[in-house]
Parts: sequence; C-alpha cells; structure tokens
Amino acid sequence: MNTTQKQDIAWINSLKGLCILLVVLYHVVLPGYAEMIGHLVAGFMPAKLWLAFNNYLSPLRMPAFFFVSGLLATNGIINRPWKQVFTSRVTNLFYLYFLWGVIQWLMIRGVSNEVMGEQLSKNTNAAWTATPVESVKLMLLAMSSSWYLYALGLFFVFAKLFREQRLAMMTIAVLLNYAAVMKIIPGWGPESVAQYLIFFLLGTFYSSTLLRWSEWRRSNLVPWAALIALSLIHAKLGIPHSLFLCALAVLISVAACRTLNRYFTLGWLNWLGRNTLQIYVLHRIFIEFFGMSAILFAEHHQLFANKAFSMLWATAFPVVMVALCAGCSVGVWTLLNRGIGKNLFIYPRLLRVKVDA
Repeated sequence: MNTTQKQDIAWINSLKGLCILLVVLYHVVLPGYAEMIGHLVAGFMPAKLWLAFNNYLSPLRMPAFFFVSGLLATNGIINRPWKQVFTSRVTNLFYLYFLWGVIQWLMIRGVSNEVMGEQLSKNTNAAWTATPVESVKLMLLAMSSSWYLYALGLFFVFAKLFREQRLAMMTIAVLLNYAAVMKIIPGWGPESVAQYLIFFLLGTFYSSTLLRWSEWRRSNLVPWAALIALSLIHAKLGIPHSLFLCALAVLISVAACRTLNRYFTLGWLNWLGRNTLQIYVLHRIFIEFFGMSAILFAEHHQLFANKAFSMLWATAFPVVMVALCAGCSVGVWTLLNRGIGKNLFIYPRLLRVKVDA
C-alpha cells in the first residue's frame, strides 16, 4: 500500500474519530450540562460557548458520519450479492442495535435510576422507559441512543433494493430531509432517520463527486459557491441545518482531515475512528452514571453556589466528561471483547465464520 492510499484511508478514520467525539460531546452537553447552567453563579459565557459550539456543529456531526458510512458500504450495495452481505451488513446492525438497547435500558433505568434515584433527562428515549416493552416500542421507532445502527441497517437495505433507481431514491431522500428539518415528521427518532438518509446515499452513489469537490482546486469554486449561496438562501428562509449547509460541512471536514493527515500523524484519532462502535454503544451509559453522580454531588455540597466551582464546571465539564466516557467505553470494551464477551460487539454467526476461516 503506497503513501497516497494510506492517506486516503487515514482521513476516513480521522473523520469517523472526530464524529464519534462530537456525538459524545452532544450527549454530554444535552441534557445534563445544559440543564445545570441555570444553577451556576459564574461561567455563563463559557457555558453559552459550549452550547453554541454543540449547536453549530450539528450540520457536520451526523451528516459526515452517514456520508462515510455510505462510502464504506458502496461495494456491498453495488457489487456484492445479498447472500454475502445480508448477515454482516444488516443482521449484525439490527442485532447490535436491539442488544445494546436492552443493555442500556438495564444499566440506565434498572441500575442508575435505582442507585441515583434520578435520571439526567425526561426526554422520550428507549433507555428511560418504565418497562422493557415500552423500550422496545421506542427502539422500533429509532428513539434510542443507538439509533444510528438501526438507521444504517435500514439505509443499507433501501439502497441495495433500489440501487438501479438512484434518481427516485435521491428524490425521496431529499423530500424526507426537508420534511425532517421543517419538523413535519413526528418524533425525534423517525425525524433523524428521515433527515440523514440523503447523506448515506450521497456517500454510496456519489462519493467520487463529493470527494473531488472537497479538493482545493479552482475548478471546484462553482460547486462551493453554489452550496454557499443555497445555504444562505435556506438560512434566510428560516430552514435550519439545510441539506446544502450539511453538504458544505461534509466537504470542509473531508478536506480538513485530508490536509491534517498529510502533515501530521493522527494516530490516536484514527484509532478512535477504527473503533467507533464500542464508544457509540457504551458512552451513553457512562454519561448517565458520571453525569448524574457529578450533579448530585455538586448539589449535595452546594458547590454550584461557589463561583470558582461554577467557572470550573462551565469550562471543563464537557471536555472532562467526553474524555472520561470515551476512555471508559474503550476500557470496558477491552475487558469484555474476549471469549463469550465478543458476542456483545458482533453477531455470533459472524464470529463462527471467522473461526472457521
């Protein structure tokens, strides 16, 4: 493998690593951190900056994740028969989604709530339901912290079934995107699935075009100018996180990751990019434990009334929690991903195939 090929792989891992850290940050800031800002007696500016940072990165976080996922699924969708990809690309995703949905419910509702007596949020989420039956119902609506896995499985099936009707698929995906950003679709789960289908399809069928546009060339000025103009028009019309703004964010992130890998060795970030699954399925549990523990401890000792503590909380809490939850997720995965524990991170039949091979 030559240097250029290694760099092409590296930017993908860098972007995936960046996206998983942004996902963890999003869950750290909302709801726990955001709901505590009203209790602070200092640090309002850093807190507002964290909220703004989290909000302004919304056009990048999941669109880039789904774009890269579509790009990596291209061969399986276009070239390989169902028999070769159904178990690894579809069954495995649904298996992990429902397995970790149940685990998250047990750990958050069944353990954390019993120990803490409270939970971080009252939002509708499969992990916070009163019964496992209610949890499964919400999981079927993609209203679970691991909804990305569910969406990937659905998107893969949709793209492979209708791969010869690309124009029709793209039209449907664009309409769904507009319906989602305009809040026409009820429920944050179905809304999220509808909003991000277009980026998976762009990665699957049009990645070569977008990757070409992401290069710093004069010939790309026209598509960049068009995307910027369309983004501004949508912003003027009051359409948040428009398709064009998200596409622009993806192009910028791809270009940035390529450039960074050309000049720097991003070993730790690329490693995270190769190991996003374990962080994705585990981080929500640790956020609940550590976030609720920190809030209860601070409230019990009236620390939010202290200016120095409030400033420290407002400034450092998101960074510390992201590092702690991501690190604990990797650590627990390292301990569990051996012997029978491997079944927690891959569909058991795929493990048997590897052993036989």
